[in-house]
Amino acid sequence: MKLSFLPGDLHLDKQKDGSYLVTMQGQELLRTRSEKKALTKFNALRQELERQFPARELTTEEKRAALQKYLLDYKANEVRASTKPPKKEKVTGTRTFG
Repeated sequence: MKLSFLPGDLHLDKQKDGSYLVTMQGQELLRTRSEKKALTKFNALRQELERQFPARELTTEEKRAALQKYLLDYKANEVRASTKPPKKEKVTGTRTFG
């Protein structure tokens, strides 16, 4: 399991030994074997950081650019699919008796 909140450099990682490690800016805040405790701590810290780093609304230009990029990617995939040569039908051998 790996969870991250990048604006605050907060991370939750499951280690190979089965323990869970919560770190912020490279400092170890909690190491436990309990997934529930680690998630609780991570979510509490994330909520605090969300207040410090609130999400901002996208501007109209950013929304338009994202939509155009999505549509162009979709159309490019559609064109690629339509330009592929059709699959040849397999001619299966016939059995002749006699």
